[in-house]
Amino acid sequence: MATITAVPPYYGVVLQNGSRGPDVGQVQTWINGIRRKWPQIIALTVDGQYGSNTARAVSQFQTLTGLTADGRTGTNTWNTLYTEYAGLFGEGEIYPGVLTVLGARGAVVRSMQQKLAALSRVYPGIQSITADGIFGTGTSAALRRFQPQFGLTGDAVMGQRTFTLLQQVLTAAQSGNPTRVVTRYAGYVMRPGSTGDWVRFLQSYLNGVSGVPKQTVDGIFGSATTNAVVAFQRQQGLTADGLVGNTTWTRLRTVFNDQLRT
Repeated sequence: MATITAVPPYYGVVLQNGSRGPDVGQVQTWINGIRRKWPQIIALTVDGQYGSNTARAVSQFQTLTGLTADGRTGTNTWNTLYTEYAGLFGEGEIYPGVLTVLGARGAVVRSMQQKLAALSRVYPGIQSITADGIFGTGTSAALRRFQPQFGLTGDAVMGQRTFTLLQQVLTAAQSGNPTRVVTRYAGYVMRPGSTGDWVRFLQSYLNGVSGVPKQTVDGIFGSATTNAVVAFQRQQGLTADGLVGNTTWTRLRTVFNDQLRT
């Protein structure tokens, strides 16, 4: 079987005894999967910690596939592991088996960042970020702003549900049939001086409505946002007071979703 480039691609940092994080979880998950073909490889607990058992399992795999049996995961081992796993279960990225959190780094983080960056072009309430494989505060904010727009708690942690939804929403956007946002009402009336993620969502949705003045999506409810809210309210036959309560929010979300698909 010819070796193929893994999804996600190797990050460039050798994983070895003492390494930890979602890339280690990815290796452990692949190892457990290929035991269908090689049951003599020891089963691993998917915990994101590269200990002696993980090193031993990797060494066993390397021996079976003709790689240098050093128990470390560099580019050849990473790609060969993926190739064998994909041969059994099909190609494509799979959940790494552990949470991806602030401070993590590696291939899994970079893949998550690439998805968020692509989605920010469709849903600009998510700011654009650099896919450098480092889960810093900017990535945390982008993930936190993705989650509530699609019905998840904005905890800035990539677990199984967030991983799956990121892929689903990206695939839908790439197919030209973007997913409707379900962002709940903030629970308070937004007005001049309001700030935060929900103001970003407000601004991004207003920008997606034809006939409404465009503004910078910065999370600050200033005069430009007030003017856009008033224009939207007049367009929709609502009380044009520049305040965003539940009625204005619900209508805006509906109109944004309708025009998102046109």
